[in-house]
Amino acid sequence: MNIIQTDIEKVIPYQNNPRKNQSIEKVSRSIKDFGFQQPIVVDKQMVVIVGHTRLLGAKKLGLKQVPVVIADLSDKKAKAYRIADNRVNEDSGWDNKLLQDELNALLDFDIDLNITGFSNDELDSLFAKEEVDFTDPIGEIVQDDNHLLNDVKMIQLFYEPENEKKFREIIEKVREQHNIDNISDAVLHCVFKEEKNLKV
Repeated sequence: MNIIQTDIEKVIPYQNNPRKNQSIEKVSRSIKDFGFQQPIVVDKQMVVIVGHTRLLGAKKLGLKQVPVVIADLSDKKAKAYRIADNRVNEDSGWDNKLLQDELNALLDFDIDLNITGFSNDELDSLFAKEEVDFTDPIGEIVQDDNHLLNDVKMIQLFYEPENEKKFREIIEKVREQHNIDNISDAVLHCVFKEEKNLKV
């Protein structure tokens, strides 16, 4: 596969691209965070076969060049590949337990889950599939029948860029002062402390 860097203005979007509702914002963020890891596939006239959203994401980022592969395909094959590539991706599913494990591992490395492309609502849905009992660092057992608590979700609530640094600093101080081992227990400790101040 011969990947070449090409001026972005030379790459021509396919005007009859049947794929709609493209996630340009997510793809542009992925390119920004991870770099251009998948080239755009074009035909001999530089018309996009695969990678329309990557092209739009690159334009959104203001990139001047993009990596492309010129496919050696007939017009018929290129048209079929354009549809097949999108259709095959639709058949992929997730093993939710393994996905949860991977997301938890990312949090252990202080990685912002937003860069994975999942929305907060999608993360809510994913982690709400497991009911969890938490032990209060002070010694109380929490059993919440109406709300499903999860350390990943609690952290995710604070993962807006402007809040994350302050949140991390506060949680680290709480962990040190109360000799708490993990982030989720530190967050719960703060919740219980605040609960005692509430008049219900």
